[in-house]
Amino acid sequence: MATLFNLLEDGNVTRRHTTMTFMTFVNCDLFNAYAFRSADRAFYEISPFSNVAFLWATGFSFLGQYAVIYFPPLQSVFQTEALSLGDLFLIVCLSSMVLLLDTIRKKFLSSYCSDTFRKITFSKNTGKTKKRDGVDRKRQKFLSKSNKAPPSGNGIRARNLMNL
Repeated sequence: MATLFNLLEDGNVTRRHTTMTFMTFVNCDLFNAYAFRSADRAFYEISPFSNVAFLWATGFSFLGQYAVIYFPPLQSVFQTEALSLGDLFLIVCLSSMVLLLDTIRKKFLSSYCSDTFRKITFSKNTGKTKKRDGVDRKRQKFLSKSNKAPPSGNGIRARNLMNL
């Protein structure tokens, strides 16, 4: 543990550095995927068992990740080495910051960092600008009445289609 925070004085990148970088990036992606299962609810407000396919995908990702760092034939292919429990704890602590930051964004900064698309329009009658949801009302009405493709026009983000 004493060498855990030592800097690279000789400039050489070891297998341990490569493995820790790999593990941190993969864990950040996995935590990010879990955090973004909802656009407005925090990760702890969503049951982890509500999406079984997601659980299987995450489980296989963890198994593959640990196979790459602990299974000797894969270690030689990917140039990794087995990590200590202290290293794994540090990696999980660093990569789980994604959950904390996303929760802060959703709970306290939702008006500034929202996933909902807002469109600013100019009213000819009043001469003022107003904000409204990015989904055009005609487009929303069309989608609710028909299962055909919506008419093209102003762009709509795919994430907003889930809220219709």
